[in-house]
Amino acid sequence: MAPSDLHMVVSVAFQDAGDTTRAIAMAIAFRDSCPPGLDLKITFLSCGSRFEHLITNAGFPIAAAQPRVKGISVAHDLGWDFPEFFGSKEIAQTFIEGQLAALRELQPDVVFHGMWAPASLAARMLGMRTINFLPVPLHPGSFGNGLIRDLPDMMPLFTRLPRPARQRLAYWASGLMLKAPIFHQKRLGAAAAACGWPIKGPISLFDMNMADLNIVNDHPIFHADYAHRLPENIVIAGPLYAKNEQELDADIAAHMKQGSGPAILVAMGSSGTEDWIFEAIKAFKMSKDDDWNVVVLASPSICNVEDARKVAAGDKRILVTDRFIPAPAANKLADVVVIHGGQGTVQTAVAAGKPVVGVALQIEQQTNLDNVMNAGAGIRIQRQFWKAKAIRQAVKTILNDPNYTANARTLGETIRNMDGAKTAADAMWDFVLQNEK
Repeated sequence: MAPSDLHMVVSVAFQDAGDTTRAIAMAIAFRDSCPPGLDLKITFLSCGSRFEHLITNAGFPIAAAQPRVKGISVAHDLGWDFPEFFGSKEIAQTFIEGQLAALRELQPDVVFHGMWAPASLAARMLGMRTINFLPVPLHPGSFGNGLIRDLPDMMPLFTRLPRPARQRLAYWASGLMLKAPIFHQKRLGAAAAACGWPIKGPISLFDMNMADLNIVNDHPIFHADYAHRLPENIVIAGPLYAKNEQELDADIAAHMKQGSGPAILVAMGSSGTEDWIFEAIKAFKMSKDDDWNVVVLASPSICNVEDARKVAAGDKRILVTDRFIPAPAANKLADVVVIHGGQGTVQTAVAAGKPVVGVALQIEQQTNLDNVMNAGAGIRIQRQFWKAKAIRQAVKTILNDPNYTANARTLGETIRNMDGAKTAADAMWDFVLQNEK
């Protein structure tokens, strides 16, 4: 018998712009496809974020969870200490305890979370049904069979090898990568055990976010080689990226369209670094002969806009701003997009049919960029080589070779023909209703 009412709690690291917008998009699609006669309630659970207005603007209430954070960035609030995702056992324990307390009070029928281990662990400790969304399939069947397209940038000795050699090594050594420290979170494991998690010791990257249903927000073609190795509760629903129709501020649009030179957009989302932005700015002012119009988004989560403007040093070709820039409109005007490898950022650029030059902070971002690079629609620069000269050369390579734009347009057309949010919502309703029968 189908339920007459359903309460879903959405718990995500809302400091991350990409996770926030994806959670909202899928919650809207889930709400819009609610079966007749069912009373659906969706509550967002947040520890604090500068993106909370996006949640309330979409019509969803927010419940506060402890600890309260500034919400500047995930790395800042969790005290990231690579390869550990939490700066200490105490920090991790505080977040898990906060989720436990909030979920006990809200008593949802299902918890919907992203790559947000405190919510996943807390919900499972309380015996609640869970659905998550992920950028890639977090399962040994994918990581051990080709998900990693290149050796991780964190291995500088080996990453100096030519790319074809690195790719062969990455494929043959993909199983060995599962032994890397990032796959075994010691501080999170200790914190979970202190909160009642039944397993002692480090918690694996696969288990820390596991859910009863796992939604992957990515293009199925990137996972075709190993999809048959994945369990049925992992659904590759298709890309999910920004689609708002807001227009660019007039001065930004005018800057990108002035003269006959190409327009370049630099956007590092909420998880890039200050140094990456500065190097990109330096790249575009290296030569006075370069005729291009550059817009640099100096996001407050990673960069002080005045510091970025000092690097630009008044170069008229470069407009540096910390204003909100609607990604679809900006990408539409750009000829090349310079980005980090965040999934939403990559998908938004490619959906607009624009080639990318990118750099990755971690392995998931590297995989996103490698997939685009393998499709001939962009260039990924290894993190240790993200320098002004290399950035400038990569951008000029793309501008001088029309195949990059042609390939980006072809890939973008396939992305635009998918509705990742609707596919995700359909899978979520199938799971919810089947488990209520």
